[in-house]
Amino acid sequence: MLAAGAWLGSHAEENKFEQLYLAYRQVMFYAANSILKDPAMAEDAVHQAFIRILNHMGKIGEVHCPQTRSFVVIIVRNVAINLYNSRKKQLALSLDELAEWTPDEAASPSDELEAKEGSLHLAQLMARLPDGYRSVLLLKYDNGYSTAEIASMLGLTEENVKKRLQRARKKLQEILEREGVNRI
Repeated sequence: MLAAGAWLGSHAEENKFEQLYLAYRQVMFYAANSILKDPAMAEDAVHQAFIRILNHMGKIGEVHCPQTRSFVVIIVRNVAINLYNSRKKQLALSLDELAEWTPDEAASPSDELEAKEGSLHLAQLMARLPDGYRSVLLLKYDNGYSTAEIASMLGLTEENVKKRLQRARKKLQEILEREGVNRI
């Protein structure tokens, strides 16, 4: 396990981090491995995700709740996607002579959204969004993080987060209109 004591101030924060680690490490590993298809890299993704989570421990309320679960899964999936893209770039650089070669697309596992009663339909519609759009929407509106905080968590620029939010809202509106729903 990570040496959390170096970053966390109180014993209560250390205990909370340990609970978070024990509760979600397997889910996080599964999410990362489904993208990377490599257990060693998935472990690296989980480790990097927990380091990012350490920087935002004060924002995590209850360990065992849907918002916390979605938060940790979003973080680890983003880290895994970054690792996947990095690995893909390295392969492309080392295999320039194979112009026809294209890597298999990363499986995009459909996260089960633990929707609250009354918002199940919206959760089902949001599940149709691309992962990057769904992630920023959940972090912004379900977890209440600011654009700057989301940028920090996902390793993006604030402008990139703003653009993703804008595109995600537009895409969700298009889905809602196709479903015959005018407003959320």
